[in-house]
Amino acid sequence: MAVLRRPSGAIAVFLAGVALLVAVPVGLARLVGPPPVTVHSFTIPSGTGARIAAGETVEIMPADLEMKVRDRLVIVNDDVEPHEIGPFVVTPGSRLDTRFSEALSVDGNCSLHPSGSISIRVG
Repeated sequence: MAVLRRPSGAIAVFLAGVALLVAVPVGLARLVGPPPVTVHSFTIPSGTGARIAAGETVEIMPADLEMKVRDRLVIVNDDVEPHEIGPFVVTPGSRLDTRFSEALSVDGNCSLHPSGSISIRVG
């Protein structure tokens, strides 16, 4: 008659290894914390649309905007005109507040630049 033995030592070692594989990265992430977030904030002043329509060059934000993943883009439109900034339209009196969760490159129209375009790079 065969005697069945429970491999309790091997199971205990295996479970301890699994616990370490889970606990160490979680503990380090809590200790180190997430990378810092940069807020790129721009305000479109009242009268900007009229100034642009009159042919004036307006410098509010760069035509090439470089950001990192998790950064926030905040644009407040205090003007009476809507403004297009890449894929976003910021209506009068409103606020755009968005965070980028992945790397991307966007080229689009921009009503704030004489060239009429903007490049947003998130990496």
